[in-house]
Parts: sequence; structure tokens; C-alpha cells
Amino acid sequence: MTIGEVHSKLDALIKGFPESGYESVPDSVIAELDSFVPEAAGLGMKSGKELIENLVKSLKTRKTGGNTDDSVLVRATALDFYLQNLPNEAVENL
Repeated sequence: MTIGEVHSKLDALIKGFPESGYESVPDSVIAELDSFVPEAAGLGMKSGKELIENLVKSLKTRKTGGNTDDSVLVRATALDFYLQNLPNEAVENL
């Protein structure tokens, strides 16, 4: 998978999140998001990998009532910002 493909697929996943009520995000979507962790690592997207991991962890915690929608929103926004500023070519430690 290329950086551009990871970008477009992650962007589509994030854009599909509800504006609130993150506990309603299906487990299948969380698992799909989590599947991008090794892809990001393999492409040298160190920051992207960490942002994805943080969002997945936050979503899982939200589903069990352990945090707030704001906690998930902060992580989703951080990943979205990262994606919007991501170059489409391989760059060390993105």
C-alpha cells in the first residue's frame, strides 16, 4: 500500500465517524482503523502510526464508557490534521 492509499482510506474512515456518540462506532470500523498501524509503520509513518494507535485506544475506551467524546474527538482531529498535511511521497519518519 502507498502513502496515498493509506491517506485516502484513513481519511474516508475518519470522515465517516459521527460528530458525537463515538461509542456507536462499530467494532469493525475500529478493527479496520487498527489494521492501518502496521501499514503506517511499514511506510515509515512513525507519527501516523502513533496517532492511529491513540485513536484506536480512545475509541475502545469510549465504547466501555471510560472516557468522553471530547477525548476521541481530539485524537480524531489530530489524525485528520496529520493526514491533511501528509505528502504523497515517502519521507523519513512521517
